[in-house]
Amino acid sequence: MICSDFHPFTKIADLLEFRMPAMNYFSTEVFEGEMAHARFFEKGIREKMPKCSYRKYTLSEVINGVIGSGFSLKRFDEHPAWTDERVPGEFTIVAIKEV
Repeated sequence: MICSDFHPFTKIADLLEFRMPAMNYFSTEVFEGEMAHARFFEKGIREKMPKCSYRKYTLSEVINGVIGSGFSLKRFDEHPAWTDERVPGEFTIVAIKEV
């Protein structure tokens, strides 16, 4: 399995403008918002995109979910944000599951 996703650091910082945290990092709230990459589209296209319900997981929830599903974690890497290479923006997990 190869899993690449947004880093949970985005729960506590807006990587585009570094505003104050918008939510508690440990929140389990499900909320409605724009699709993940909507902010990269022009306003007219963005307004036509449907909203979606989602929850932002902590890094430990993601890693423990992989392990709890019977995978053996082989590698975990953090990658810099597109907008500021000093902070994490994404992560990649490589894991295997013996059949």
